[in-house]
Amino acid sequence: MRSALHAGLLLVLLAAMGCSSQKRMEARGYAQGSTYAIIYYNDGTDLQYAIDSVLAAYDRVLSTYQDNSFISKWNDGRAIGAPQPEWFTDVVSRSMDVTAVTNGAFDITVKPLMDLWFGNGWDASAVDSATVDSILAFIGPDKLQLVEGRFTKTDPRVQLDVNAIAQGHSVDAVAQMLTARGCTSFLVEIGGEIFAKGSKPDGTSWKVGIDRPQDDGNPDRDLSLSLALKDRGLATSGNYRKYIEVDGRKMGHTIDPRQGWPATTDVLSATVTAPDAATADAFATAFMVMG
Repeated sequence: MRSALHAGLLLVLLAAMGCSSQKRMEARGYAQGSTYAIIYYNDGTDLQYAIDSVLAAYDRVLSTYQDNSFISKWNDGRAIGAPQPEWFTDVVSRSMDVTAVTNGAFDITVKPLMDLWFGNGWDASAVDSATVDSILAFIGPDKLQLVEGRFTKTDPRVQLDVNAIAQGHSVDAVAQMLTARGCTSFLVEIGGEIFAKGSKPDGTSWKVGIDRPQDDGNPDRDLSLSLALKDRGLATSGNYRKYIEVDGRKMGHTIDPRQGWPATTDVLSATVTAPDAATADAFATAFMVMG
């Protein structure tokens, strides 16, 4: 009886020591034109360099803002015959799955339309129906083919814009690295896309706040609610801070790839939780298009 009690007390003590040995660590910086903030618990090992290395490597594959990234080379035909990085094939494959289940409301072949609308400083007066219709001729998932594990295009004008899923996908890439380094409790946030792993060492949940969408031009942030996350991704997409008015009609920065025009909807923002951040990111954008 006494030995059993001793054993029980020893286990409790070891458990308490295990919790206390977990140190709260933080990493902050800039990535993908935004900021990131990561909280993780481990033995005190600083993983800032490892995190920055993952994000830099990710940009070399999927940043459409870097001329020499793999996706930029794929878009302009410089990557023909080159090995396709796993991140590239994974994000394209998963994007096509989301396209299928949203009936085209999410589509990464939308880049020529994005360039048309936003490449000229968002001058809607420079866009006409004839131009939009001509671009729609090479927009759509049927313009992509998977041949022997490689994605090819059926038309050389096809270009990919993965910005509506890549940020969430990069969150998952960092989360995978932290998990591989033995971290079982962390919160990764990049540009508002989030993944939470486990619970904090004291047993409490990770909590994140969701902005209240305010369609009044007020730059101040107000929280609508907070959510507890565990082993889940979260993403929010919204037009209430990014829009223009044309003939009295508000047009958001989300393009409906099926029509070629900015999506018109009374939905100010959509927040999605999913098993991973990439899925949440893609569906949040799709829901803004679908209304």
